[in-house]
Amino acid sequence: MLAIAALLQPVGARSQAIFDWPIRATPQPEAVLTGAGAAFWNPGGLAAGVGTLQEVWVTHMVGPSATGIQGVAAAGVMDLPLGFRGALGYWHLGIRDIPRTTTSPNREPGGIHVAEDIALLALAHDLRAGSGLGVGLRLQQGSVGRDTRTFVEGEIGVHHRSRWPLTPRVGLTLQGVGRDLRTLAGIEISLPALAASRLPLRAGYGIQAGRGSEPLEHRVSLRASWMEQVHAGIGLSYLGEGGGWTPMVGLGADLGRYSLSVLREALANGFGAAHFYRAAIRFP
Repeated sequence: MLAIAALLQPVGARSQAIFDWPIRATPQPEAVLTGAGAAFWNPGGLAAGVGTLQEVWVTHMVGPSATGIQGVAAAGVMDLPLGFRGALGYWHLGIRDIPRTTTSPNREPGGIHVAEDIALLALAHDLRAGSGLGVGLRLQQGSVGRDTRTFVEGEIGVHHRSRWPLTPRVGLTLQGVGRDLRTLAGIEISLPALAASRLPLRAGYGIQAGRGSEPLEHRVSLRASWMEQVHAGIGLSYLGEGGGWTPMVGLGADLGRYSLSVLREALANGFGAAHFYRAAIRFP
């Protein structure tokens, strides 16, 4: 059904690429992510002052069989001169060999390949008192068969990790600068009863304002960590009346310089579940 919907639209419809469905990383709101994966969502989260270490990050995504979507994402962040942080990222989502129908753009033998590719470059710098400011440049291409559309857009983001009570972490991003502006915002706090224990809990809320008349996406999450080495979390995204609720469950472990995790997202409308397998290696 996703493939048919993509084929019925021109590639340049609403000046967007094929998939609005993103590469996930954790159940928490994307605006408060740290690590190399923050390059995809909030470049301000790349700054060292908000807790991001230098690392390389890879995710393999396997969609439910009903959709046929598969993908891969990779990102890396490293120190640059003058106190800057630089990051490179790339992701690919695609559906291969979709059978042609009477409404297909052409009727040549074989199937149609639908894909989205995003490459980005980001820079971040520490501000005062646990804050980071970042900017990014994104090259995005969507394709349906032989028809493609490529465009470039900018983004800017801030991330703040506070020492106030409940140790809030706040993120705000403006994506699509120069095109269709989109806003991501999020906050995550430590629950006071367990904040100082060996099993701290963090609760988060995020909101994403899409393009034009698209509905708001709301995200709530709860994460726990044992000795800062083993992590578990749950999240719920509300995609509006048409999309309903999307539940997510994530597990992860930090083993010295290495980090491994898996995230399961049960899609709305009975499509099934997508799985995201992530690995990262950190370096001094």
